[in-house]
Amino acid sequence: MTHNLGVDVGGTFTDVIVFDEATHELTIDKVLSTPENPSEGVLQGIEEATTKAGTSVGELDLLFHGTTVVTNMLLEETGSRVGLITTEGHEDVLHLARAWTPGPLYGWMDMEKPDPLADLVDTRGISGTINSPDGEEMEPLDEAEVREAVRELEDAGVESLTVALLNSYLNPEHEERVREIVEEETSELPVSISSEIVPEYGEYERTLTTVINDYARPQVIRYLDDLDASLDEAGSTAKMNVVRSDGGLMSSAAAKSRPVELALSGPSGGVVGAATIASKKGVPDVLTLDMGGTSTDVSLVEDGTPETTRQTKVGYREFKSRSVDVNTVGAGGGSIARVQLSGSLQVGPESSGADPGPACYGQGGEEPTVTDANVVLGRIPSGVQLGGKMDLDHEAAREAIAGIAEERGSSIEEAAQAILDIVNENMHGALRVVSVERGYDPRDFGLVAFGGAGPMHANALADVMDSYPLVIPPGPGVMSAFGFLTSDVQNEFSETYLQTDDDVTGD
Repeated sequence: MTHNLGVDVGGTFTDVIVFDEATHELTIDKVLSTPENPSEGVLQGIEEATTKAGTSVGELDLLFHGTTVVTNMLLEETGSRVGLITTEGHEDVLHLARAWTPGPLYGWMDMEKPDPLADLVDTRGISGTINSPDGEEMEPLDEAEVREAVRELEDAGVESLTVALLNSYLNPEHEERVREIVEEETSELPVSISSEIVPEYGEYERTLTTVINDYARPQVIRYLDDLDASLDEAGSTAKMNVVRSDGGLMSSAAAKSRPVELALSGPSGGVVGAATIASKKGVPDVLTLDMGGTSTDVSLVEDGTPETTRQTKVGYREFKSRSVDVNTVGAGGGSIARVQLSGSLQVGPESSGADPGPACYGQGGEEPTVTDANVVLGRIPSGVQLGGKMDLDHEAAREAIAGIAEERGSSIEEAAQAILDIVNENMHGALRVVSVERGYDPRDFGLVAFGGAGPMHANALADVMDSYPLVIPPGPGVMSAFGFLTSDVQNEFSETYLQTDDDVTGD
């Protein structure tokens, strides 16, 4: 028998789904993620799910994998040390950036702008110029200078190299030669050239996107190598496909070369899966709500097709990479509730994560979370086990919410309801961003709610958005993994086409 498997690594849980092509049966499983080494949680989930499905790791045919490794790396700034080689005189390109400030009006006054992912001390300018707009060489590349720069950066301890030269999207010869020199000088450093990652005009965006690729690349290579080795040791002969940010698939080798395309890998699977199920139900226009343990991802699907964008944003940074158009808010089952000095209640964006998790997990967590509020109000009844195997500590949940109740001068139940009201409003705002703020009327769309916590909040959100019908898919907690099973191999190629006024005829 042929079995395919999808696995999604989230901030709190790793979700696995096995599909039997002969019987069309689905088997699902959830295990706690292992942030220190995500491949451990992946392998544990795969082994448990295949056992439940009556098969084994060695009998799998295809394996579809989505991961938040790149997302978390960018949000937490835990990537690799990147060296940048650019055209002499343009070393400050990442610092100059664009005249844009996130947040509300005047928000720049108290904003701490994060440092570029390639430090100025690890940046080298080299001689050699390509002309614009014809792409002709104006000044030859100084190869001796390039070799010296490479040796300096390697000795300084950089872990990867980005080559982003002026106007290389018109003529990549200089960048290609620099890469050859890097490979001649050192075989240890991964190197990316901007003319292959983003062959488009816009020096800042092209440089930033390529730097992000190299910022993530060493860790992604190690992670996928570890996972491949673990699967081989477990007897797997399955072909592994990695899910891209736009919902398509790429090979493991391609993912190691272009990890920037994995920035929204996990959320894209949920949107693709939700679109598939909604279309089968005759509802091609839907809003999707994916509420997990750490965050909630929302998106819009029109005529059965998820909205996509070529501007991907993770945290502060916005870069050029095609992805499903997802809006993320820090509202998940593990979102922590606190009473502010003003007396107002805040929920998230901080999360208890997988370890220690909400108080009701019984793993040492003490702070009140959204999941604890749902337990207190009976929305997760006594006797229910998370993932079919995790018992919940209801008394610990009440003790955690009791602290909020005491500060607010209310009953425990009232405090729990207030927490849910706040987190629902946070998700309502996110849904408005992808609908109302983009000219769509949410009353013309259904709502598909999934993720480990999504269905518990779906009725309240459908009511306030007036979005019907409300669709709760079977196995909502593993919807991203299900979406991976419906994905197909996909590639995107871009090219800048420039013409002068004299050459434009209007035909």
